[in-house]
Amino acid sequence: MLIRRSPAIVLSLVLGAAALLVVPGAAWSDGGTATDVAKGKDGCDKNTSSRAVVKVGTLENNNARLLVVGTVWSDDSDVWVWKLKHNGDVSDDGRATGDEDTDRAFRIQRTMFNGVGTDDIVFRAENQRTGEVCRATVSY
Repeated sequence: MLIRRSPAIVLSLVLGAAALLVVPGAAWSDGGTATDVAKGKDGCDKNTSSRAVVKVGTLENNNARLLVVGTVWSDDSDVWVWKLKHNGDVSDDGRATGDEDTDRAFRIQRTMFNGVGTDDIVFRAENQRTGEVCRATVSY
């Protein structure tokens, strides 16, 4: 009996995980279905035209989840190490390279739990070649 249910259990886990990955991408593809959006813009620490923006909003029909989008526009196609913090704790991190088709920008999009009270979101990216640091914050 357990052997027959194993494929169904695995399938339900895979489909559930896929839904979590697909919905946020569709939810805010061009300002889509996030509500009450707040935006934070800050510069970068070197005299370049690089800039960073972070947008935060609640998912439509799901106030328990925040949709967070961090974007860096850069002058080059260097590798950047990025980090998203939520109320002081690292929520996610990784590496990205600017896409030449999007003016060398890269975008990170994640969902986070919407806690009680104000949520402080920090998006930070560091250029691995130049050491330039870009940082954007928003309180939501």
